[in-house]
Amino acid sequence: MRNSEQQNIWQDIKNTWNEQPQSEKINIQVSQLINEFKSKVSQFEKDSINSDIAALKLNWAKTKRNNISQFEKDSIKKDINSISELIKKVINKFKREEGI
Repeated sequence: MRNSEQQNIWQDIKNTWNEQPQSEKINIQVSQLINEFKSKVSQFEKDSINSDIAALKLNWAKTKRNNISQFEKDSIKKDINSISELIKKVINKFKREEGI
């Protein structure tokens, strides 16, 4: 699947989400939950998360140097295509329900 097609799918998701009557209320509630979560995370947990992210970035850089087998690449591509198709079906369902 091409990158532009994936961008179009995500844009459809965003548009569909923003057109839902409850989306603003849900966005506010999610923002409040995120802020509450952030306020309850200890400095140790923050440091641990930052350490994990640094390790992931380092390993990702190594992985990007073509250390991924063709089987893994094909498997990831297949998974992304499956997820994208599912998302398209969800979007189409929303559009049909709204009469768009």
